[in-house]
Amino acid sequence: MGILSVSASGADEFGAANEKFAAGDYAGAAEAYEKILQSEGPSVAVLYNLGNSYQRLEKSGLAILAYERARLFAPRDADVAANLAMVRKGAAGGDAASQLSWFHQFLLYFSRHEWACVIAGAALSLGALALFAGSRSLKGRGGRQVCVAMASVAGLVLSLGVVALHARRVEADLGIVLSPDAALRLSPFDRAEAIGSPGAGRRVVIGQQSGDYRFVEVEGAPMRGWLAVADLAPILPEVK
Repeated sequence: MGILSVSASGADEFGAANEKFAAGDYAGAAEAYEKILQSEGPSVAVLYNLGNSYQRLEKSGLAILAYERARLFAPRDADVAANLAMVRKGAAGGDAASQLSWFHQFLLYFSRHEWACVIAGAALSLGALALFAGSRSLKGRGGRQVCVAMASVAGLVLSLGVVALHARRVEADLGIVLSPDAALRLSPFDRAEAIGSPGAGRRVVIGQQSGDYRFVEVEGAPMRGWLAVADLAPILPEVK
């Protein structure tokens, strides 16, 4: 479980954070990585190293959050996937990815940005094929059949991309429970009855907010209720 490098603005700060990690100052490294994210925005390398720091600090909720965020931008990164699975193995809910259908796992194989590029590319291909089909340079039945076949493929890819982004729209509502002692309550009040604890690292669907509480549904379990805002964080990071 090593650290990744990055080549971008803020490289000096990133190097200093890596030195703290290598020296065993995991708390200092985590704080440094968090500052880089606040100033530079999401980065796979920084998120991955942040997750490693929290894992060494035995803060599984924060480690899983960092790895989940890294996976949004690099869904096929083997190191991110391996470390996320390792931390989830000992956390609540197990590895959520293994509970997904093969189709959902296929949708997650590409990032949201990559799916958007697929849609744009397919749309441009359809436009180009339409112009080409209407030109006089296309002669003969065989040429038109090839054009129709290519347009069909482009249309299929376009449809798949739209379906993928539509299916993944729920990612904006997914969150991670940060605290192992987070209490799920019947109503959004500190004195409300607690009905259980999802456990640190558990994925939840975040709903409406009332005061300092958010209504959540625990993924993979028949649990729902109100969770303190301080005890969870959305997986999709805010881009400043």
